[in-house]
Amino acid sequence: MILILTGILVKNNSDLIAGYNTLSKEEKEKIDMDKLTQVARKYLVLTGLSVLIVEGILSLLTIDEKTHLYVICGIVIFGVTVLIIQSNRLKPKP
Repeated sequence: MILILTGILVKNNSDLIAGYNTLSKEEKEKIDMDKLTQVARKYLVLTGLSVLIVEGILSLLTIDEKTHLYVICGIVIFGVTVLIIQSNRLKPKP
């Protein structure tokens, strides 16, 4: 739920993106915040929804808690890794 909530909030509050606060004004102007917040929102919400769905399925299948933890951590790590890769691919503002 935290990932979904953060994904929704990041669209209107770019300060939630790690490191954005520490950039100088010139560096902030080079970043296309519309695209970056769009990518962040998309992947945070998608990761959060994936966690909820998989958690529900694992609970229905009565899988042990240790496996739940490993699977959920894997989903979050994968989602954050994809988010980082996609955000690094964004071109600077012209």
